[in-house]
This record gives sequence, C-alpha cells and structure tokens, in this order.
Amino acid sequence: MNTETKRRIAASAAGFALPRYDELPGMGLYLDQTVQYVNLHFRTFPGIELTGSMVSNYVKKGLIPHPVRKKYTRDQIGYLMYIIAVKNVLSMENIQLLFSIQQEYCTPATAYNTFCAELEAAVGSVFGLRSFDRPPDNELNDEQFLLRRTIIPAAHKLYLDCCFDALRQEKALWPDILDDLN
Repeated sequence: MNTETKRRIAASAAGFALPRYDELPGMGLYLDQTVQYVNLHFRTFPGIELTGSMVSNYVKKGLIPHPVRKKYTRDQIGYLMYIIAVKNVLSMENIQLLFSIQQEYCTPATAYNTFCAELEAAVGSVFGLRSFDRPPDNELNDEQFLLRRTIIPAAHKLYLDCCFDALRQEKALWPDILDDLN
C-alpha cells in the first residue's frame, strides 16, 4: 500500500465522533429513521451497515427491547451503535451477556458514553491519528475492562476493512494504469 493510500485510510477516521447519550434523539425514531441515524455515524467505514431486518432480529433475540409505538428510544439507539461496532468480533450471545452485566452496574447513559469514548480513542490509535489516551487497564473495573477488550478488536476490524477496501479500489485501477503504460 502506498503512502497516499495509507493517508486516505487515516482520513476516513479523522473526524470520527459519536454523539453522546444526551445528543441522541430524545423523541424516538421509527425503524427507517433509526437505521439511517446509526448508519450516518459509521458512513466512512466500509462494511459497517445496519438494516431494518437486522434491528428486527435484534429485537426478536432480546438484544434490544421492543420499540414503543414503533419508535426506538435513546437506549435502543445506543445499544444499536454498540452492536454495529462489535458484531463482527463478538457473538450475539456475548453481546447480550455484556449488556446484562452493564445493566447491573451502570445506567444506559454512562455505559453508552463510556463506549463512545473508548471507540473514538481506539479508532484514533489504530488508524494512527493519535495515541490511546484512556486510563490504563489496571484502573478499570471488570465491566470497563471487558468493554475495552471488545472495542480494540472492533477498531482493528474497522481499520482492516478500510485497508482492504482501498486495495480493491487500487486493484480496480490497475488495468487503466497498465493500459497507459503500453
């Protein structure tokens, strides 16, 4: 991979920031609006996409509560943000276990905001934008430690997906480059 490609990959994460709990929609969103809202925040990462059928399956499996009058609340949107970020590195069963542990120890707002801070720091570090500026592991409680251990591989997966997407784009250009050389 050339330097320009590596720069483009880093740029895809440069402005990555998730809204904090209080910034999530407070009035509830319909399914299509919820899907669009979540996808908007992960749009620069290839392979990260939420669909309506995925949300329906998460509700059926009990990962997130049923919508109230067909609307999804802040809590549910926060859960979906986490699920979409880690679903490729954790089983649904383990995600559900982590949610149940989290519910015993903190509020949805605290859990979600901690997730946001950890994911943003991990993405910044993995994409080479900044150092990992979070408290050391030995200062974390068990729940925070588990969260971090799910976030770090998720950030690496985001990075690798960006790398492979960039390689596919470069490879698609190869025939044109070879034609120009001949």
